[in-house]
Amino acid sequence: MKRKPRIHIGCSGFSYKDWRGTFYPSGISQSQMLPYYEKFFDVLEINYTFYSMPHQYTINSFLERTSRLRFAVKANRVFTHDRNYSKGDLKKFVSGISSLLESGRFIALLFQFPQSFHYDADSMEYLKKISADFAEMEKAVEFRSRSFSRGEVFEEIESLGFSLVNVDAPKLKGLFIGPWKSVGSLNYIRLHGRNAQKWHTGEEAYERYDYLYSEEELMQIKDRIEKLDLSRETYVFFNNHYRGKGALNALQLKELFGEQVNIPKGLKSLFSKRLWE
Repeated sequence: MKRKPRIHIGCSGFSYKDWRGTFYPSGISQSQMLPYYEKFFDVLEINYTFYSMPHQYTINSFLERTSRLRFAVKANRVFTHDRNYSKGDLKKFVSGISSLLESGRFIALLFQFPQSFHYDADSMEYLKKISADFAEMEKAVEFRSRSFSRGEVFEEIESLGFSLVNVDAPKLKGLFIGPWKSVGSLNYIRLHGRNAQKWHTGEEAYERYDYLYSEEELMQIKDRIEKLDLSRETYVFFNNHYRGKGALNALQLKELFGEQVNIPKGLKSLFSKRLWE
């Protein structure tokens, strides 16, 4: 019998130092973070692969330390930001995640392009190249430039085997944040927070994602998710990671969808004024 589609909610990354004492217990070791994360979530977006090529040892470790957790993998920046990758880069990346691809716990490969990547003929040709080079994998594409918000683009990327990443982020000029649509074989949603003040001007990279969604905002997000085609598997990843805010919001959204959740004591104590329980 075909598995009934579900809404899977998790986080973008898990090994943040500032999650100790908030989501994680203060004294947790690095090696115990992932098994602890799995107690609360069934999906995870691996994002270290954007900064460095994946290694089989690391991916095998992720699989060995968990039993049910499923993983999306962020493509390395050489494929999305530099866009000058070689056959060697391609081989190294695919080899690095090969055990995950074979495990049955792979969700999709995430291609997150920068806002400087605009819609034009060259960009669409590049997407065709990516599609061909990663032909055997489930793929999702996140555009930051609003220039891609057009029906013909959605049709073409679906024909190339991509699912569209639906994004929540600040409403800033030129940023592609909607409308949300089901494009491709699955629904892939990334929630970055709405820190408009720091999106372009933050001194540290984390400042862009320093944001805690309110109950009202999470209810709006739930409503937007429910308007998608939920006959497709749906994956929701919170990327507002500063001090575990994304983990808290992910648990709160799971609760809004009727799941039983336990919120860690560190998150409760730090953000108690913002909780609605």
